[in-house]
Amino acid sequence: MNTLRGKITAITLMVIALLFMLIGVLQYTFMKDFLYKNKAEALHAQIRTWPPDLIFSHLKEPIGPRPGRAIIFQPGMIVSYVDQTGRQTLLSDIDVDSQLAPIISAAQYEELFEQFRNRNHKLFYRFTDAEGNAHMVVFRDMSGRDMPSMLLQVSIELQPLQAQLYTQLGIYIAVALIALAAGTVLMLLSLRKALRPLNDMIRTVERTNAQNLTEQLPMMPQQELQQLAAAYNDMLARLEDSFDSERLMNERMRQFIADASHELRTPITSIHGFIEVLQRGAMHHPKQLELSLKAMEQESTRMKALVESLLQLAKLDHTYQSSLIEEFSLVELDSLVISMKLQLDMMAGQRTVQFNFTEKDTYTILGSKNGLKQVMLNLINNAIQHTAPSNGFITITLEKNLEHVILSISDNGVGIAKEHQQHLFERFFRVDKARARTSGGAGLGLSITKSIIDAHHGHIQVSSDIGKGTTFAIHFPVVTNDNND
Repeated sequence: MNTLRGKITAITLMVIALLFMLIGVLQYTFMKDFLYKNKAEALHAQIRTWPPDLIFSHLKEPIGPRPGRAIIFQPGMIVSYVDQTGRQTLLSDIDVDSQLAPIISAAQYEELFEQFRNRNHKLFYRFTDAEGNAHMVVFRDMSGRDMPSMLLQVSIELQPLQAQLYTQLGIYIAVALIALAAGTVLMLLSLRKALRPLNDMIRTVERTNAQNLTEQLPMMPQQELQQLAAAYNDMLARLEDSFDSERLMNERMRQFIADASHELRTPITSIHGFIEVLQRGAMHHPKQLELSLKAMEQESTRMKALVESLLQLAKLDHTYQSSLIEEFSLVELDSLVISMKLQLDMMAGQRTVQFNFTEKDTYTILGSKNGLKQVMLNLINNAIQHTAPSNGFITITLEKNLEHVILSISDNGVGIAKEHQQHLFERFFRVDKARARTSGGAGLGLSITKSIIDAHHGHIQVSSDIGKGTTFAIHFPVVTNDNND
């Protein structure tokens, strides 16, 4: 009964049994009314065929078997006259005082006469005899002639009709039980066939695990099972995406730890080497001591910058973006760029920094001033590292369309190969590792830049040609009324 098949079968059989029971009760009730009414109408029709003169002539004959009578009553039929006082005059061969005669009191006869006078009498009445057997009693008003206010009473036992009803009820119950048994067998066979796809689904689900998320459920014939299969397949797809994302994240984490360890090991090893040199006697030579301390300072500075970059990345991955968004306000990019001109010129040295935008236009976005400054400083610093000090040329451009404000930073440096461009924003990635290490870069600047841009709901694109230079284009959403709210 705990199985779905058992519950469906039990509930269905219960409903069918209740329907059979209801039909049986209704059939018994209607059949009973039909038989009783039909029998009563037959008795009335029979009484109407009896001539009144012949009926009155029976009153003058002695009581007892009279085979020579003009009227022969049916066996078991009790016929009598009843006057207003309730006194009966027997016409049939059965004694009125017999145990088989129906018992009717004087008060009941008085009520019957009242109903006939008001013409609201019933088709038949039901009374019982001394033994408790039910009788059908019909009456005919015989008033008139010389017989004032008299009723002709005819009664028969209901036992034959009840036996007929019980016989039909027994036949109905037997047929209903046979139909119920046949329906049970057919239902079990149908359920086995209907639930076969569900059993297939169970076996498929049982085979599913973390290493096997590609086996999806097939199309199902039933709509409900098809909806369940579609939901399960969609869940598998989401699980597979989650596992793939987790595997990718774990792989990136392992790579990040390996790269961070490698980057930190280099300055630590260098510092440890200089300490060993000093311990061997170089500390007593002022020139060697000065060189060693300067080198150790440079390595410690690079290590400090690396650790600060790692901390910033960790913040960007967790709570820093939320705090950055809390700082958002309306920022005019052109004013922000102009305010940084002196700082950018100092960073560029002999390189030329050019601004290219129209002062008549407004380049307003929703963002954090500190975050946007860091983005521009990182990209300008990247351009400075890849351009020649003597003839380097860096251009900052602002453009605007219906959907975006575009900030572009271009240089005329060495350029970036196509195969490296897709990895530029990965952590610790450097096109020229040897040159980046000597210049202090750890390959985290562009990764931090992209994280800040993502927090601003923007995106960054890179285009570059070897020997011609590189352009980074940042697309920020245009401020609308919804953004402003």
